[in-house]
Amino acid sequence: MKRPLFCLLIFLALTGGATAPVRDVQSIAAVVNHEVISVFDLLERMKLVILSSDLKDTPETRQKLLPLVLRSLIDERLELQEAARLDIQVTDDEVQKALVQIEKENKIKTGKLDDFFSKAGVDTGTLIAQIRAIIAWNKVIRRRIRPTIDIGDDDIDEAFARVESNINKPQNLLAEIFLAIDSPTKKAEVEGVAKRLVREIRNGANFPALARQFSESATSSSGGDLGWVAEGELDPDLDAALKPLNPPALTDPIYTPGGYYILLLRDRQIPSQREGGGVTVHLHQVYFPLPANASKKEVAKEVELAKSLKNSAKNCDEMAQLGQETGSTLSGDLGDIHLKELPEDLRNVVETLPVNKTSDPLVRSDGVVILMVCDRTEKKSTLPTRDEIAQLLLRQRVEMQADRYLRDLRSSASVDTRI
Repeated sequence: MKRPLFCLLIFLALTGGATAPVRDVQSIAAVVNHEVISVFDLLERMKLVILSSDLKDTPETRQKLLPLVLRSLIDERLELQEAARLDIQVTDDEVQKALVQIEKENKIKTGKLDDFFSKAGVDTGTLIAQIRAIIAWNKVIRRRIRPTIDIGDDDIDEAFARVESNINKPQNLLAEIFLAIDSPTKKAEVEGVAKRLVREIRNGANFPALARQFSESATSSSGGDLGWVAEGELDPDLDAALKPLNPPALTDPIYTPGGYYILLLRDRQIPSQREGGGVTVHLHQVYFPLPANASKKEVAKEVELAKSLKNSAKNCDEMAQLGQETGSTLSGDLGDIHLKELPEDLRNVVETLPVNKTSDPLVRSDGVVILMVCDRTEKKSTLPTRDEIAQLLLRQRVEMQADRYLRDLRSSASVDTRI
């Protein structure tokens, strides 16, 4: 009889339907190799995730994210336990440097992070705990994995040949979120979480932040960044989902036997457009998302909103601010793009658009966009150097081994989940 009552208290605490007594939030959410993760830990991490990912703090959001947040906490505990086994320490100075970097990245005044979190109702200690786990795990990887990996000339030659063979294939600039399916019985649950994340991202949630918190691929530490990937290098189902999209665009959840992928198509290069020189523009955009099958009235409303705001940005920094205030996560810096890579309607606008001037609103399939040219230059594409390829191979292999290392820790651990 105790377990149903306990689960009800958890539900009330997550949904805000009641204030759970201290003794209840200090109850056990999970036990990892005899170490406890409390319900308080879980609720505090939930608040941190919602804040950092620009998610709407609703009961539905909290309920949907609960299993993912708990999984993250369990993984962190396993990582810290492994660091302790290897007598690896994390210093206060290392944590402080990470906090200063977070302040810089989020444009928070130095030393004001505590105030920022306090206003948001989040305990800074929750962030510090996460930072300690990240630093500790990176030290584990540097000690146990990095020395075992050697990138030889044959490896570089093979990778260089592969790059050359793909030079005439379309290239996609991608980011990913991967949610693993641990057992067939979990498929529907993971699919539901994936659909929820897609909805939140399309409504403005931060893709890299969600990838860092929840993605179970090796790219999670870099916000899901996959870089440039040639067509045909991914699973056929992933390639098929990307092919009809025009960047920037987000896929629906894509099922594979191992789990669900969410892909963010940030940019695309076509081979004939990468060869030789030509005009290259550095673009910034603000995106006003439209719901699926938007009515003419809904489209007109977003167009009028875009018109009313476009003249408020006088340069690309101000465009970035406008995107943060009014756009979706598809707003932002698009980087350097060859004019020929753009769809015809965008190309016709951009090729005559002066630098630091906003375009008129353009209606796309899933939103309304205004563009600004930050810079206009001549560009020639080049193959990566051997050193760049060697660094890429090293990072890929370290990430792959680290992922395997964590999976082994999971499989050998004693984990008792209580909620």
